[in-house]
Amino acid sequence: MSVKPLFKHPGRWVAGLIVLGLGLAGLGIYTALRPPTRPETPTAAPSPTKSPSTGAIAALGRLEPAGEVIRVAPPSSTGGTSRVLRLLMQEGGRVQAGQVIAVMDVYERLYAAAVQADAQVREAQTRVNQVRVGAKQGDIEAQQATVARLQAQLQNADREYQRYQALYRSGAISASELDNRRLTLETTVRELEQARKQLNSIAEVRPTDIQQAEAQLQVAIANLQRAKADLETATVRSPINGQVIKIHTREGEQVIGQFGGGSSQSDSCNCIAELGKTDQMFAVAEVYETDVARIRKGQQATITSSAFPGSISGTVEQIGLQIRKNDVLNTDPAADTDARVIEVKIRLADSRRVAGLTNLQVRVEIAP
Repeated sequence: MSVKPLFKHPGRWVAGLIVLGLGLAGLGIYTALRPPTRPETPTAAPSPTKSPSTGAIAALGRLEPAGEVIRVAPPSSTGGTSRVLRLLMQEGGRVQAGQVIAVMDVYERLYAAAVQADAQVREAQTRVNQVRVGAKQGDIEAQQATVARLQAQLQNADREYQRYQALYRSGAISASELDNRRLTLETTVRELEQARKQLNSIAEVRPTDIQQAEAQLQVAIANLQRAKADLETATVRSPINGQVIKIHTREGEQVIGQFGGGSSQSDSCNCIAELGKTDQMFAVAEVYETDVARIRKGQQATITSSAFPGSISGTVEQIGLQIRKNDVLNTDPAADTDARVIEVKIRLADSRRVAGLTNLQVRVEIAP
């Protein structure tokens, strides 16, 4: 019995084994010579306050109206408790420069003082007019009548005295009776002289009287001006044409921060309200100090936020002059919370979309 070979074509199998061996050897050499690869690790997003040396400048920022937010408070010299008597504005409402927006509780007392001072001025002015014109015509005529009456009495007294002299010389009367008539004559003469002097005094306008009356008038005018100035401190006026962003003190409340009053004790605003020119909004970007050299006026910027859809374009208008720590906090835990930044103000092209979003945190990208 003949034995059959296990493989019909042993030459082919040998060649296949040789090729397989060469392939495995080549794979081993490639694996040994290839440099090791590092495992992939997730990378954190760059902080918005820092940007590479080239490309757009990224920064965090906030929105504010043109000229910043203005805090309006009553004058410190009101002389009262800084309590609001009447509030003449509403949140979101428009106000004009010089418009009275609040009246303090001392207004009524100061108004009464101003009315009294005004009456005193009118009284002093009337006195000046009277002195300049002189006495009333009725007073002059009455004094003239007194002088005429005394003149008639003097004539009668003189005739009586002469008659009594003749009687005395004839021995018909005593010396004492003649003395009585002489005394009557002398008394009438003195009364007539006094009446004439008084008439001249009434009719005459003396410069000293005018000066005294005018000085009293000036004092009254000064008192009125002071009363009006005091009254002005009892009203609070808007310094700008703008919008009421927030009211901090309501009617009947004391100004927050001065006496512990107000409806929002957590507010640190020592004011009645905050106003702003929201017709033109700005983005205040806190640019990292290493990027300051790349900022210039006129650069274009893009502002984005989750509070409004899309983006708003703007133009760099003002570059700050002071390096300081950042105020706008980044939510990235890896961000530098003590970064030194400079404020860059960017005028927004479309302010209406964000007019009611003062202090909103935004992301800013400034084109190189």
